[in-house]
Amino acid sequence: MRDNSHIVLVAFVLIIVRVEAGLVDLSHTLDENANNWPIKGFKRFNHTDLKVYDQDGAYFIAKDIAMTEHIGTHMDAPHHFGKSAWDLASIPIENFVVPVVKINVREKCAENRDYVLTVQDLEEWEEKFGEVPENAVVLMETGWGDKYSDTEAYYGTGRDIKADDFDYDAWMTELHFPGFSAELSLALLQDYNIAGVGIDTASIDAGANAQFQAHFTLEANNKYGLENLCCLDKVPESGATLMAIPPKMTGGSGFTLRVLVDTDSTFAYKQSGKITSGASQTVKVYGILSFICLLLFVM
Repeated sequence: MRDNSHIVLVAFVLIIVRVEAGLVDLSHTLDENANNWPIKGFKRFNHTDLKVYDQDGAYFIAKDIAMTEHIGTHMDAPHHFGKSAWDLASIPIENFVVPVVKINVREKCAENRDYVLTVQDLEEWEEKFGEVPENAVVLMETGWGDKYSDTEAYYGTGRDIKADDFDYDAWMTELHFPGFSAELSLALLQDYNIAGVGIDTASIDAGANAQFQAHFTLEANNKYGLENLCCLDKVPESGATLMAIPPKMTGGSGFTLRVLVDTDSTFAYKQSGKITSGASQTVKVYGILSFICLLLFVM
């Protein structure tokens, strides 16, 4: 009887390659603890039962939701900072499934909680991975997603946003968290064709930037912003595909949504006409191992 142990070994390696890749959820759970920008009148998440039937083994429930559009992990539609820019219903669907450009600046942000992503940071990414793909989303990994449940660590101020006497203007002067620089935002708009940007903090603008320059530069010009992301450390710097699909809501300036990244997909790169190193390597490695397994099987 032929020893097929070598085939089993290669098949096991193939399984490992597939399992290590896959879907990553970049979304925080939406509940009463979800973070939102605390402008007076912005509703926090409230989920109440409208109708419940639970009798004789039959069950039915329907609920009502009240909340601001911009709560938890959410998308800022361009209309959020642009009067005539796209609302949620107007964003082209090809902008929802896009190549990922992830720039990891965790160490820099740990040293300086007011750190802003720079043009040089993007240029260093390009030196390693090549040109930014067409219609990509640029993700800034700061490490702030780990602080989400700690309001003081997340925003940089201990002021209680739920307090009855909460002072929004004072709170705004105390914010300290990373974001996109005004210079990089302008470069992304003028020199690249991106779908949007994303970050694992409360805002694409740094907390200390009260002028919201990244918002006005990008969103007013039909680039969306993804805020309050998490788990960016599980996303490769290049070669992955992001899926962020909000409701098709007329007039929507934003909405909470589930953001996923497929770390083992080249779909968005094929759509843009190029496959960068991360995606191509996954395909090549898996293809080579599959070919080897086939050869061993027929030997």
